[in-house]
Amino acid sequence: MEIIKIFIWETAGYASYMWKEISNPSLKSYFYWLIFISLFFWVLEIFFPWRKNQAIIRKDFWLDAFYMFFNFFIFSLIGFAGLSKVGVELFTFFLNLFSIENLLAIEVSKISKWVLIPVIFVSKDFIQFFIHRLLHRFEFLWKFHQVHHSVEQMGFAAHLRFHWMESIVYKTIQYIPLAMLGVDLVDYFYADLIAISIGHFNHSNIKVNLGFLKYIFNNVQ
Repeated sequence: MEIIKIFIWETAGYASYMWKEISNPSLKSYFYWLIFISLFFWVLEIFFPWRKNQAIIRKDFWLDAFYMFFNFFIFSLIGFAGLSKVGVELFTFFLNLFSIENLLAIEVSKISKWVLIPVIFVSKDFIQFFIHRLLHRFEFLWKFHQVHHSVEQMGFAAHLRFHWMESIVYKTIQYIPLAMLGVDLVDYFYADLIAISIGHFNHSNIKVNLGFLKYIFNNVQ
């Protein structure tokens, strides 16, 4: 019952926080950053298209927009705020059974944001690569991942068309272990905004010459 209370309390608190961010636009708002990033790549698609005959409002554009906001905000942000808190509490409880203090979490909290956020991003990206391979390798996971591969016309919003079960798989393996190590949810999502930008770029209908950066970022050359 205590775990349920923690989950409900954290979820309700974060939902309230998200509503304040949406109703009070600012540079710290994840919601408006997602809109800005999406509009940025949409404009690039209009002026630098790879498939020049593809409509600006391509097939399933609005469906992908729904997936994007549902997966990133309604399900991922609100739901995993509660799950991550439960994970951290259970981890701390386990350590306390052996009279162990989470010293690593204390040290992580002291690291400069300029160092911590890039480290979180690289760690997150490596874990995501590993999980993506699992989604293709195992039939059970592939059934969920097929939603992402159902896109017929590529565009930036196709990046976040995926089954909600993928959020559970990705975020559980990605964020909850990092939270146990003391990574703050806000720091995690700053790193996530970088990942969102790169993911939008990878899926967008854009053709640009990246030069040597093609070895770091995926795009049509």
